[in-house]
Amino acid sequence: MATVKGFKAIRYNPEKIRDFGKVLAPPYDVINKEEQEELFEKDPLNVVRLILPKGEGDSKYELAAKTFREWLEEGILTQDGEESIYPYYQEFEEKGRKLTRKGFIARVKLEDFSTKTILPHERTFSKHKQDRMKLTTACISNMSPVFSVYSDPEATIEKAIDMAVSGEPIFEVESDEGVVNKMWQVSDPALLELLKETMVEKSLLIADGHHRYETALEYRNKRREDAGEGTRTEPYEYVMMFLSRGEDEGLVINPTHRVVKNLDGLADQELLDKLGDEFELRKIPFDEAVSGIGNDEFTLLLGDPEHAYRVTPKQSTQEPGRGLGVITLHTNVFNKIIDEESADILYSKYLDEAVELVRSGEYKIAFILPELKAGDIFDVVSSGDRMPHKTTYFYPKILSGLTFNPLW
Repeated sequence: MATVKGFKAIRYNPEKIRDFGKVLAPPYDVINKEEQEELFEKDPLNVVRLILPKGEGDSKYELAAKTFREWLEEGILTQDGEESIYPYYQEFEEKGRKLTRKGFIARVKLEDFSTKTILPHERTFSKHKQDRMKLTTACISNMSPVFSVYSDPEATIEKAIDMAVSGEPIFEVESDEGVVNKMWQVSDPALLELLKETMVEKSLLIADGHHRYETALEYRNKRREDAGEGTRTEPYEYVMMFLSRGEDEGLVINPTHRVVKNLDGLADQELLDKLGDEFELRKIPFDEAVSGIGNDEFTLLLGDPEHAYRVTPKQSTQEPGRGLGVITLHTNVFNKIIDEESADILYSKYLDEAVELVRSGEYKIAFILPELKAGDIFDVVSSGDRMPHKTTYFYPKILSGLTFNPLW
Protein backbone atom coordinates (compact mmCIF):
# COMPACT_ATOMS: atom_id res chain seq x y z
CA MET A 1 0.00 0.00 0.00
CA ALA A 2 1.78 3.15 -1.23
CA THR A 3 1.08 6.36 0.67
CA VAL A 4 1.67 9.34 -1.63
CA LYS A 5 1.06 12.90 -0.46
CA GLY A 6 1.77 16.50 -1.30
CA PHE A 7 4.40 18.40 0.68
CA LYS A 8 5.59 21.93 1.34
CA ALA A 9 8.67 21.87 -0.82
CA ILE A 10 11.67 24.12 -0.49
CA ARG A 11 12.68 25.34 -3.95
CA TYR A 12 14.48 28.11 -5.78
CA ASN A 13 12.59 31.38 -5.54
CA PRO A 14 11.56 32.53 -9.04
CA GLU A 15 11.69 36.13 -7.82
CA LYS A 16 15.40 35.70 -7.11
CA ILE A 17 16.43 33.40 -9.94
CA ARG A 18 16.33 34.84 -13.45
CA ASP A 19 17.86 31.85 -15.23
CA PHE A 20 17.08 28.43 -13.76
CA GLY A 21 19.43 26.89 -16.29
CA LYS A 22 22.34 28.31 -14.31
CA VAL A 23 21.32 26.91 -10.92
CA LEU A 24 20.00 23.43 -11.79
CA ALA A 25 22.43 20.56 -12.35
CA PRO A 26 22.62 16.90 -13.35
CA PRO A 27 22.21 14.25 -10.62
CA TYR A 28 25.12 14.20 -8.17
CA ASP A 29 26.15 10.65 -9.09
CA VAL A 30 26.89 11.46 -12.75
CA ILE A 31 28.95 14.59 -12.04
CA ASN A 32 32.70 14.04 -12.32
CA LYS A 33 35.38 16.27 -10.80
CA GLU A 34 35.76 18.41 -13.92
CA GLU A 35 31.99 18.92 -14.23
CA GLN A 36 31.75 19.70 -10.54
CA GLU A 37 34.25 22.51 -11.00
CA GLU A 38 32.40 23.82 -14.06
CA LEU A 39 29.12 23.93 -12.12
CA PHE A 40 30.79 25.80 -9.25
CA GLU A 41 32.00 28.37 -11.76
CA LYS A 42 28.69 28.51 -13.64
CA ASP A 43 26.80 30.36 -10.90
CA PRO A 44 27.39 31.01 -7.18
CA LEU A 45 23.87 29.72 -6.53
CA ASN A 46 24.21 26.45 -8.46
CA VAL A 47 22.73 23.49 -6.59
CA VAL A 48 26.02 21.59 -6.85
CA ARG A 49 27.05 23.45 -3.69
CA LEU A 50 24.29 21.60 -1.87
CA ILE A 51 24.32 18.14 -3.44
CA LEU A 52 28.04 17.71 -4.14
CA PRO A 53 29.98 20.19 -1.97
CA LYS A 54 33.75 20.51 -2.14
CA GLY A 55 35.96 20.08 0.89
CA GLU A 56 37.91 17.58 2.95
CA GLY A 57 36.30 14.95 5.11
CA ASP A 58 32.98 15.58 6.82
CA SER A 59 33.41 19.35 6.79
CA LYS A 60 31.96 19.50 3.28
CA TYR A 61 28.58 18.24 4.52
CA GLU A 62 28.43 20.94 7.18
CA LEU A 63 29.35 23.48 4.52
CA ALA A 64 26.43 22.28 2.37
CA ALA A 65 24.09 22.61 5.37
CA LYS A 66 25.38 26.10 6.14
CA THR A 67 24.83 27.17 2.52
CA PHE A 68 21.35 25.63 2.56
CA ARG A 69 20.38 27.61 5.69
CA GLU A 70 21.84 30.85 4.34
CA TRP A 71 19.98 30.57 1.05
CA LEU A 72 16.75 30.01 2.96
CA GLU A 73 17.39 33.04 5.17
CA GLU A 74 18.25 35.21 2.16
CA GLY A 75 15.15 34.15 0.23
CA ILE A 76 17.12 32.47 -2.54
CA LEU A 77 15.23 29.36 -1.54
CA THR A 78 11.64 29.56 -0.39
CA GLN A 79 9.26 27.07 1.19
CA ASP A 80 5.74 26.72 -0.17
CA GLY A 81 2.96 27.44 2.31
CA GLU A 82 0.58 24.68 1.23
CA GLU A 83 1.03 21.03 0.48
CA SER A 84 1.53 20.49 -3.23
CA ILE A 85 2.78 18.09 -5.84
CA TYR A 86 5.20 19.25 -8.50
CA PRO A 87 4.50 17.93 -12.02
CA TYR A 88 7.78 17.63 -13.89
CA TYR A 89 7.77 16.97 -17.65
CA GLN A 90 10.80 16.33 -19.85
CA GLU A 91 10.57 16.71 -23.64
CA PHE A 92 13.30 15.00 -25.62
CA GLU A 93 14.14 13.14 -28.81
CA GLU A 94 15.04 9.46 -28.80
CA LYS A 95 15.90 7.53 -31.96
CA GLY A 96 14.11 10.06 -34.13
CA ARG A 97 10.97 10.19 -31.98
CA LYS A 98 9.85 13.24 -30.03
CA LEU A 99 8.75 12.09 -26.58
CA THR A 100 7.65 13.58 -23.28
CA ARG A 101 8.23 11.79 -20.00
CA LYS A 102 5.60 12.91 -17.53
CA GLY A 103 5.68 12.57 -13.78
CA PHE A 104 5.35 14.44 -10.53
CA ILE A 105 7.34 15.01 -7.35
CA ALA A 106 5.60 14.16 -4.08
CA ARG A 107 6.46 12.70 -0.69
CA VAL A 108 6.00 8.97 -0.18
CA LYS A 109 5.76 7.02 3.06
CA LEU A 110 8.90 4.96 3.58
CA GLU A 111 8.32 1.23 3.54
CA ASP A 112 10.72 -1.59 4.31
CA PHE A 113 11.38 -3.71 1.24
CA SER A 114 9.84 -6.71 2.98
CA THR A 115 6.36 -5.18 2.53
CA LYS A 116 6.82 -5.24 -1.27
CA THR A 117 5.15 -1.84 -1.49
CA ILE A 118 8.36 -0.21 -2.71
CA LEU A 119 10.50 -2.49 -4.83
CA PRO A 120 14.25 -2.15 -5.51
CA HIS A 121 15.63 -3.57 -8.72
CA GLU A 122 19.38 -3.09 -8.33
CA ARG A 123 21.95 -3.80 -5.64
CA THR A 124 23.63 -0.96 -3.75
CA PHE A 125 27.05 -0.15 -2.31
CA SER A 126 27.64 0.97 1.28
CA LYS A 127 30.18 3.68 0.35
CA HIS A 128 27.60 5.69 -1.61
CA LYS A 129 24.99 5.35 1.13
CA GLN A 130 27.42 6.69 3.75
CA ASP A 131 27.96 9.81 1.65
CA ARG A 132 24.23 10.50 1.23
CA MET A 133 23.59 9.72 4.92
CA LYS A 134 26.06 12.38 6.01
CA LEU A 135 24.50 14.94 3.67
CA THR A 136 20.95 14.12 4.80
CA THR A 137 21.95 14.32 8.45
CA ALA A 138 23.69 17.67 8.00
CA CYS A 139 20.93 19.30 5.94
CA ILE A 140 17.99 17.49 7.64
CA SER A 141 16.38 17.27 4.20
CA ASN A 142 16.08 15.10 1.12
CA MET A 143 18.27 16.99 -1.33
CA SER A 144 17.35 14.95 -4.45
CA PRO A 145 14.30 12.84 -5.30
CA VAL A 146 14.22 9.09 -5.67
CA PHE A 147 12.85 8.15 -9.12
CA SER A 148 10.12 5.50 -9.02
CA VAL A 149 7.68 3.97 -11.49
CA TYR A 150 4.07 2.95 -10.94
CA SER A 151 1.63 1.03 -13.14
CA ASP A 152 -1.49 2.84 -14.36
CA PRO A 153 -2.69 1.44 -17.71
CA GLU A 154 -5.66 3.82 -17.79
CA ALA A 155 -3.43 6.85 -17.10
CA THR A 156 -5.90 8.09 -14.48
CA ILE A 157 -3.30 10.12 -12.60
CA GLU A 158 -1.45 11.38 -15.65
CA LYS A 159 -4.65 12.67 -17.29
CA ALA A 160 -5.71 14.47 -14.12
CA ILE A 161 -2.32 16.14 -13.79
CA ASP A 162 -2.35 17.12 -17.48
CA MET A 163 -5.58 19.02 -16.79
CA ALA A 164 -3.96 20.83 -13.88
CA VAL A 165 -0.81 22.10 -15.66
CA SER A 166 -2.34 24.19 -18.40
CA GLY A 167 -0.72 27.37 -17.05
CA GLU A 168 2.86 28.60 -17.27
CA PRO A 169 5.45 26.41 -15.53
CA ILE A 170 7.68 27.64 -12.71
CA PHE A 171 10.56 27.25 -15.10
CA GLU A 172 11.42 25.90 -18.55
CA VAL A 173 15.03 24.87 -18.98
CA GLU A 174 16.78 23.14 -21.88
CA SER A 175 19.73 20.98 -20.86
CA ASP A 176 22.98 20.57 -22.78
CA GLU A 177 21.56 17.32 -24.21
CA GLY A 178 18.57 19.17 -25.65
CA VAL A 179 16.08 17.96 -23.04
CA VAL A 180 13.42 20.57 -22.22
CA ASN A 181 12.55 20.47 -18.50
CA LYS A 182 9.34 22.01 -17.13
CA MET A 183 7.95 22.03 -13.59
CA TRP A 184 4.70 23.30 -12.05
CA GLN A 185 3.25 23.53 -8.55
CA VAL A 186 -0.24 22.06 -8.00
CA SER A 187 -2.02 22.28 -4.63
CA ASP A 188 -5.62 21.47 -5.65
CA PRO A 189 -7.06 19.40 -2.74
CA ALA A 190 -9.28 17.36 -5.09
CA LEU A 191 -6.28 16.32 -7.20
CA LEU A 192 -4.22 15.46 -4.12
CA GLU A 193 -7.06 13.30 -2.80
CA LEU A 194 -7.44 11.54 -6.16
CA LEU A 195 -3.71 10.92 -6.17
CA LYS A 196 -3.78 9.50 -2.65
CA GLU A 197 -6.75 7.22 -3.36
CA THR A 198 -5.41 5.97 -6.72
CA MET A 199 -1.88 5.24 -5.51
CA VAL A 200 -2.89 3.40 -2.35
CA GLU A 201 -3.27 0.04 -4.12
CA LYS A 202 -0.08 0.31 -6.14
CA SER A 203 3.49 -0.83 -5.70
CA LEU A 204 6.34 1.50 -6.64
CA LEU A 205 9.43 0.32 -8.50
CA ILE A 206 12.61 2.26 -7.76
CA ALA A 207 14.03 3.22 -11.14
CA ASP A 208 16.93 5.40 -10.01
CA GLY A 209 18.09 6.44 -6.57
CA HIS A 210 18.40 3.12 -4.72
CA HIS A 211 21.14 4.58 -2.53
CA ARG A 212 18.96 7.59 -1.72
CA TYR A 213 16.02 5.40 -0.76
CA GLU A 214 18.07 3.07 1.45
CA THR A 215 19.67 6.14 3.03
CA ALA A 216 16.20 7.51 3.79
CA LEU A 217 15.29 4.21 5.49
CA GLU A 218 18.46 4.32 7.57
CA TYR A 219 17.86 7.96 8.49
CA ARG A 220 14.28 7.17 9.49
CA ASN A 221 15.42 4.31 11.71
CA LYS A 222 18.01 6.50 13.40
CA ARG A 223 15.47 9.25 14.07
CA ARG A 224 13.08 6.66 15.50
CA GLU A 225 15.79 5.50 17.89
CA ASP A 226 16.48 9.06 19.00
CA ALA A 227 12.83 10.17 19.29
CA GLY A 228 11.22 7.06 20.72
CA GLU A 229 8.04 5.45 19.42
CA GLY A 230 6.65 8.58 17.73
CA THR A 231 3.46 8.74 15.70
CA ARG A 232 4.84 7.33 12.43
CA THR A 233 3.67 10.53 10.73
CA GLU A 234 6.85 12.55 11.32
CA PRO A 235 8.48 14.15 8.25
CA TYR A 236 11.38 11.66 8.37
CA GLU A 237 8.86 8.84 7.84
CA TYR A 238 8.61 10.04 4.22
CA VAL A 239 10.96 10.49 1.29
CA MET A 240 10.80 12.80 -1.73
CA MET A 241 10.05 10.96 -4.97
CA PHE A 242 9.56 11.63 -8.65
CA LEU A 243 6.86 9.24 -9.88
CA SER A 244 6.30 8.30 -13.52
CA ARG A 245 3.83 5.93 -15.18
CA GLY A 246 5.34 2.64 -16.34
CA GLU A 247 3.18 2.41 -19.46
CA ASP A 248 4.05 5.93 -20.64
CA GLU A 249 5.73 6.01 -24.05
CA GLY A 250 8.07 8.64 -22.67
CA LEU A 251 9.49 6.27 -20.06
CA VAL A 252 12.64 5.22 -21.90
CA ILE A 253 14.80 2.51 -20.31
CA ASN A 254 18.09 2.07 -22.12
CA PRO A 255 20.33 -0.90 -21.35
CA THR A 256 23.82 -0.62 -19.92
CA HIS A 257 26.22 -2.63 -22.08
CA ARG A 258 29.22 -4.60 -20.78
CA VAL A 259 32.65 -4.06 -22.34
CA VAL A 260 35.35 -6.50 -21.20
CA LYS A 261 39.07 -5.70 -21.16
CA ASN A 262 40.59 -8.85 -19.65
CA LEU A 263 39.70 -12.39 -20.71
CA ASP A 264 42.53 -14.09 -18.75
CA GLY A 265 44.08 -15.47 -21.93
CA LEU A 266 40.79 -16.80 -23.31
CA ALA A 267 41.07 -16.71 -27.13
CA ASP A 268 38.12 -15.65 -29.31
CA GLN A 269 37.46 -19.14 -30.67
CA GLU A 270 37.73 -20.69 -27.23
CA LEU A 271 35.20 -18.16 -25.94
CA LEU A 272 32.84 -18.98 -28.82
CA ASP A 273 33.19 -22.69 -28.16
CA LYS A 274 32.35 -22.27 -24.49
CA LEU A 275 29.38 -20.04 -25.31
CA GLY A 276 28.23 -22.68 -27.79
CA ASP A 277 27.76 -25.15 -24.94
CA GLU A 278 25.14 -22.87 -23.35
CA PHE A 279 23.74 -20.88 -26.27
CA GLU A 280 22.83 -20.88 -29.93
CA LEU A 281 25.30 -18.60 -31.76
CA ARG A 282 24.37 -16.94 -35.01
CA LYS A 283 26.98 -15.00 -36.98
CA ILE A 284 25.41 -11.83 -38.37
CA PRO A 285 26.59 -8.78 -40.35
CA PHE A 286 27.89 -6.09 -38.04
CA ASP A 287 25.25 -3.57 -39.12
CA GLU A 288 22.57 -5.95 -37.76
CA ALA A 289 24.34 -6.43 -34.44
CA VAL A 290 22.34 -3.95 -32.40
CA SER A 291 18.89 -4.19 -33.94
CA GLY A 292 16.20 -6.71 -33.19
CA ILE A 293 17.84 -8.19 -30.10
CA GLY A 294 15.28 -10.43 -28.41
CA ASN A 295 14.32 -9.98 -24.77
CA ASP A 296 16.30 -13.07 -23.74
CA GLU A 297 19.24 -12.50 -26.11
CA PHE A 298 22.37 -10.38 -26.33
CA THR A 299 24.92 -9.62 -29.02
CA LEU A 300 28.63 -10.39 -28.77
CA LEU A 301 31.09 -8.04 -30.45
CA LEU A 302 34.64 -9.24 -31.09
CA GLY A 303 37.44 -7.51 -32.97
CA ASP A 304 35.90 -8.45 -36.34
CA PRO A 305 34.62 -5.15 -37.84
CA GLU A 306 32.37 -6.98 -40.31
CA HIS A 307 30.51 -9.47 -38.13
CA ALA A 308 29.01 -10.05 -34.70
CA TYR A 309 27.24 -12.92 -32.93
CA ARG A 310 23.62 -13.06 -31.78
CA VAL A 311 23.53 -15.17 -28.63
CA THR A 312 20.29 -17.00 -27.74
CA PRO A 313 19.67 -19.45 -24.86
CA LYS A 314 19.19 -23.04 -26.03
CA GLN A 315 16.41 -23.45 -23.50
CA SER A 316 14.18 -20.52 -22.66
CA THR A 317 12.76 -20.19 -19.15
CA GLN A 318 9.08 -19.63 -18.49
CA GLU A 319 9.68 -17.88 -15.17
CA PRO A 320 8.69 -14.18 -15.38
CA GLY A 321 11.77 -11.98 -15.63
CA ARG A 322 14.27 -14.84 -15.40
CA GLY A 323 14.87 -15.02 -19.15
CA LEU A 324 16.09 -11.44 -19.56
CA GLY A 325 19.31 -11.14 -21.55
CA VAL A 326 21.19 -9.30 -18.79
CA ILE A 327 20.29 -11.95 -16.18
CA THR A 328 21.25 -14.78 -18.54
CA LEU A 329 24.54 -13.03 -19.24
CA HIS A 330 25.46 -12.69 -15.59
CA THR A 331 24.26 -16.17 -14.66
CA ASN A 332 25.68 -18.21 -17.53
CA VAL A 333 28.63 -16.18 -18.80
CA PHE A 334 30.18 -14.09 -16.04
CA ASN A 335 29.72 -16.76 -13.41
CA LYS A 336 30.86 -19.65 -15.60
CA ILE A 337 33.02 -18.55 -18.53
CA ILE A 338 34.42 -15.10 -17.69
CA ASP A 339 35.57 -14.16 -14.20
CA GLU A 340 33.60 -10.98 -13.49
CA GLU A 341 35.99 -9.69 -10.83
CA SER A 342 39.14 -9.89 -12.96
CA ALA A 343 37.51 -8.99 -16.29
CA ASP A 344 37.90 -5.21 -15.80
CA ILE A 345 34.41 -4.49 -17.09
CA LEU A 346 33.31 -1.07 -18.30
CA TYR A 347 29.57 -0.48 -17.97
CA SER A 348 28.59 1.77 -20.86
CA LYS A 349 25.20 3.33 -21.51
CA TYR A 350 26.45 4.49 -24.91
CA LEU A 351 26.31 1.95 -27.74
CA ASP A 352 28.77 3.90 -29.88
CA GLU A 353 31.27 3.92 -27.03
CA ALA A 354 31.05 0.15 -26.58
CA VAL A 355 31.56 -0.45 -30.30
CA GLU A 356 34.51 1.93 -30.55
CA LEU A 357 36.29 0.46 -27.51
CA VAL A 358 36.24 -3.00 -29.10
CA ARG A 359 37.12 -1.84 -32.60
CA SER A 360 40.08 0.12 -31.28
CA GLY A 361 41.44 -2.95 -29.50
CA GLU A 362 41.41 -1.22 -26.12
CA TYR A 363 38.82 -3.75 -24.95
CA LYS A 364 38.51 -7.37 -26.04
CA ILE A 365 34.76 -7.89 -26.37
CA ALA A 366 31.43 -6.22 -25.74
CA PHE A 367 28.05 -7.60 -24.77
CA ILE A 368 25.25 -5.51 -26.27
CA LEU A 369 21.99 -5.88 -24.38
CA PRO A 370 18.36 -5.42 -25.48
CA GLU A 371 16.08 -2.62 -24.37
CA LEU A 372 13.96 -3.17 -21.28
CA LYS A 373 10.40 -2.31 -20.33
CA ALA A 374 9.18 -1.37 -16.88
CA GLY A 375 7.08 -4.56 -16.88
CA ASP A 376 10.24 -6.66 -17.32
CA ILE A 377 11.74 -5.17 -14.18
CA PHE A 378 8.49 -5.49 -12.22
CA ASP A 379 8.50 -9.21 -13.07
CA VAL A 380 12.00 -9.66 -11.66
CA VAL A 381 11.54 -7.74 -8.43
CA SER A 382 8.05 -9.13 -7.77
CA SER A 383 9.68 -12.55 -7.48
CA GLY A 384 11.95 -11.20 -4.73
CA ASP A 385 15.05 -10.94 -6.92
CA ARG A 386 17.07 -7.97 -8.14
CA MET A 387 18.67 -7.13 -11.44
CA PRO A 388 22.47 -7.21 -11.75
CA HIS A 389 24.08 -3.92 -10.80
CA LYS A 390 24.25 -1.22 -13.46
CA THR A 391 21.56 -2.80 -15.61
CA THR A 392 19.25 0.07 -16.51
CA TYR A 393 19.66 3.65 -17.65
CA PHE A 394 16.45 5.64 -17.40
CA TYR A 395 16.71 8.48 -19.89
CA PRO A 396 16.66 11.39 -19.47
CA LYS A 397 18.09 11.97 -16.00
CA ILE A 398 16.15 14.06 -13.50
CA LEU A 399 17.75 17.43 -12.83
CA SER A 400 18.93 18.32 -9.33
CA GLY A 401 17.63 21.45 -7.62
CA LEU A 402 13.96 21.05 -8.55
CA THR A 403 12.69 20.70 -4.98
CA PHE A 404 14.02 19.87 -1.52
CA ASN A 405 12.05 18.03 1.18
CA PRO A 406 12.62 19.28 4.75
CA LEU A 407 12.69 16.52 7.41
CA TRP A 408 12.54 18.77 10.45
